[in-house]
Amino acid sequence: MKNKLSPQFASLAICLLAAPQLYAETTDYKSKQPVYWSVQLENDLLSGGDDRFYTSGLEINRTKRNSPPQWLDNISHKLPFFIESEDKGGGYSIGQKIFTPEDISISEVIEDDRPYAGWLYGSASIASVFKNEADYRAVNAYEFTVGIVGPSSQAGSFQEEVHRMTGSETAEGWDNQLHDELGLMATYVRKHEHFRSLNNGLEYSWSPHTVVALGNVYTYAGAGMMFRFGDNLKADFGAPNIDPGFPGTAYFSPKKGQNWYFFGGLETRAVAHNIFLDGNTFKDSHSVDKEPLILDAQLGVSYQRNNVRLSYSHVLRSKEFEDQDKYANFGSLNVSYYFD
Repeated sequence: MKNKLSPQFASLAICLLAAPQLYAETTDYKSKQPVYWSVQLENDLLSGGDDRFYTSGLEINRTKRNSPPQWLDNISHKLPFFIESEDKGGGYSIGQKIFTPEDISISEVIEDDRPYAGWLYGSASIASVFKNEADYRAVNAYEFTVGIVGPSSQAGSFQEEVHRMTGSETAEGWDNQLHDELGLMATYVRKHEHFRSLNNGLEYSWSPHTVVALGNVYTYAGAGMMFRFGDNLKADFGAPNIDPGFPGTAYFSPKKGQNWYFFGGLETRAVAHNIFLDGNTFKDSHSVDKEPLILDAQLGVSYQRNNVRLSYSHVLRSKEFEDQDKYANFGSLNVSYYFD
């Protein structure tokens, strides 16, 4: 890899900016404020696929149900479309995403395949439950993200090290990845969930949602529907995903014992900009012609026991660029822990 020194400093800077906020008040579990830690892994190998397209995502999140980031709370009343309430929360995340072409054995640029790209970022979010009835609730949320695209994301180095440890094939084309670019993005989500009870304590729900993202990393508008079936569905707001994806949070309501649910859904997005396909904003770089409409299908299961929740899902994503000959296929694994 070229320019090894500067990427290390840039990556370290992103982590140092986000880490104090992630760690701040982690010891709130000693007080009455509920604190949740979540680790999200998305990888094509989890679904039995190959290293290609969106090949890996890793995100660590800290969420507080009753105390969102103070600075976001202070300005939330000025955010367009955001409906405030007393029932709100939020937190901070740090993460990394990795994208590669279908054939990682070729060192030259593959003109008709997606570019090599990495994305290292930190996010802050705030959410409010503005309606909460026995059979219905409504939620809206904002997330603000800053990060770095390019060699400074350390995606190539990270993938190379993981492949070395696992004995996997080395990706040969990282010298052709997108150039360094500061990434900024704001995302707004609104979700409505309807609940119906069945016999033996079981229930099901359906939850339509809308989402809008603006920035030089992603700009899109989307809508979708998630269905859930199981026990005590109001204990959480759905399993987390890394954006773009279905809305969910690290939050869940802990209880002694266990509960579970199956879930499945569809989301479609009209994409105006995707830097990982369109290439760098201000520099010449490898790019491909993206598809304007994307469809995600997700199917999974979530299981909670006491203070721990485990979720796994399988995601199918439609073709994202014109010459893509196969859909994207990846698994999503989440572990969330509540400090009481």
